[in-house]
Amino acid sequence: MTDIRQRKLEIYCKATFNALKSNLELWDPNDPDVVRIITRQYYEGVFSCQYGDTGLISENAMNSPSERTDDHCFSPQFVGRFVMDNAEVYLMDYDKFREVFISSCTKIKVTKSENRRLQQLTENKRGEMYKVFVPTDKKYEHLGIKLYKRPENKVRWTDAQPTDENVTFLPQLLDYEKQFIV
Repeated sequence: MTDIRQRKLEIYCKATFNALKSNLELWDPNDPDVVRIITRQYYEGVFSCQYGDTGLISENAMNSPSERTDDHCFSPQFVGRFVMDNAEVYLMDYDKFREVFISSCTKIKVTKSENRRLQQLTENKRGEMYKVFVPTDKKYEHLGIKLYKRPENKVRWTDAQPTDENVTFLPQLLDYEKQFIV
């Protein structure tokens, strides 16, 4: 099973890298149509590869199995913008791109309502500047979302225990994000 997931990750990562690199000549961070289509390509690659389970789950999601959904800890479309704005680093070195892509896949199980609240901490309206209301590494804390961790050798969420563990946030992405914080 792990080999299948790893293979799928590699295919989606490489295809996303190629798609963004092939659209580099179109990139204009001030053109909302260009930004949307290119960052959606990044989002689609991250979302569709179905990689990045952390074993973390919110307390509310543990208690509401029918309401569970995955939250990508990093907004994939925003990370796509980060990659395009830093193309000289991430689209010229596949290994660096891959590191960012894998981080973008990072997921935590939350409830659907928690996911909606997390989404509201950023704003990406057509034609307007992207806005970040709470830094990515502070979102869960800001909303009071308590996390539990499922032990590595367990598959059931009922085995999860309270944890202070969190995901590893890319410092370069957090630094880039500062220009969008309102």
